[in-house]
Amino acid sequence: MDKARFETRWPAVRQRVKANWNRLSDEDLNQVNGDADTLVGMIQEKYEEPRVSIEMQLNRLLEEHPAQR
Repeated sequence: MDKARFETRWPAVRQRVKANWNRLSDEDLNQVNGDADTLVGMIQEKYEEPRVSIEMQLNRLLEEHPAQR
């Protein structure tokens, strides 16, 4: 996953992340603050999903929300 791309698109994908992984609280998402590793770790902890699977899903979300020009 391109961490710089994730950081810049985080505000746009935050709600989609919350919809996909609804066990994440707003406080959890505030702690992410654009850090992909923090988010992946939280999802792994709450859902016991493999890192590769989480990153693939996040990459799809990033592709659905292209960078603003």
